[in-house]
Amino acid sequence: MIVNTGGVVLSRRSHREYDRLCTIYTEQFGKIPVRFIGVNRPRGKMKALSEPGVWGEYRLHLSPRSEYAKGVGGRLVTSFPSLRNSLNSTFDALACCEMLERLTPDHQPGPEKYKLLCTTLAALDETPSRWLVASFGLRLADRLGLSLRERAPAAARAVWHTLHEAEPGSLASLPYDENADESARRLLDEHFGAHAGRRLRAFEFRENWSKTVDQGVPA
Repeated sequence: MIVNTGGVVLSRRSHREYDRLCTIYTEQFGKIPVRFIGVNRPRGKMKALSEPGVWGEYRLHLSPRSEYAKGVGGRLVTSFPSLRNSLNSTFDALACCEMLERLTPDHQPGPEKYKLLCTTLAALDETPSRWLVASFGLRLADRLGLSLRERAPAAARAVWHTLHEAEPGSLASLPYDENADESARRLLDEHFGAHAGRRLRAFEFRENWSKTVDQGVPA
């Protein structure tokens, strides 16, 4: 069966010599593993459509005989170019993608999660705010039935309701409080790590990166 659907690439890895295996969160079908054949060849098509954090319209072949859909066509909606010019924004985008990948089952539609991801990535690209990862995680927790609304850390109580309710694009106007943001991220790290069975790589990497920067070690 051939279907057309909007989707965002959450992750990708090489497969065999020239293929890629991607996880795409789609508007209609939720999270789907997708195989892109031959994209790692020098002239491979659809390479841009199989990069993490890319938003596209995908043409997929779904078969009951395979665990993977096959990417057979599509068009790029946006690669969110501005966020890719900032290392911190790139880390934040990948953190949002990993939260959605690690905490949602395959083939379970979630249009509200899809919208949350797209609007958050768009905000990181157009109106970046350092609150966006915490807000995305808290709003995602609500949609997964893992709400943290009643567990506000003391340092983040003043912004807790806003982080749960504000649209991503409006967070740029919220004055930044590093202690509040860090306490929210630590809570998400513990909460999601417990449900996923291990810490999310994005949180672990950010912690190690911060230690490297603080110690003045060249990146």
